[in-house]
Amino acid sequence: MTYIVRFVETPEDLARCHDVRLKVFSDEQGYDRDVEIDEIDSECLHWVALDPTTNQGVGTARLYKYSPTVGKIGRVAVLSSTRGTGLGRLIMEVLEKYVIENTNLEKLALSSQVPRKGFYEKFGYVASGDEYPDEGQPHVYMEKSLPARN
Repeated sequence: MTYIVRFVETPEDLARCHDVRLKVFSDEQGYDRDVEIDEIDSECLHWVALDPTTNQGVGTARLYKYSPTVGKIGRVAVLSSTRGTGLGRLIMEVLEKYVIENTNLEKLALSSQVPRKGFYEKFGYVASGDEYPDEGQPHVYMEKSLPARN
């Protein structure tokens, strides 16, 4: 299946992102539903992945400016029914391409659940620092330098 990953520009697409996040992080992984849509969500750029046959959200990610030169990726989620299809890779590729083409950020960072660290390492992210708990799950901070732009 070929999925569509697009930048969120409508309230309907943002609702699709939130739906995916609640299904993955709250229903599946047990995170508190009340903190899933947090205080920075409205400041973030969001991407939604759609199943073209149903137009339903099946994946998502968000990005916010962590510092003047670092963007922080978060809430990367793919529904269990679409895992293993390459959708997570596609979301990351689309997000990174957007950042490279449309921002002056020099690095991307993220907070990875420890069991998912290898997924991000495939994209060149490098873990730094000690593991730390987030909602009871072990996480690790990761960064990736972006290519220099003219």
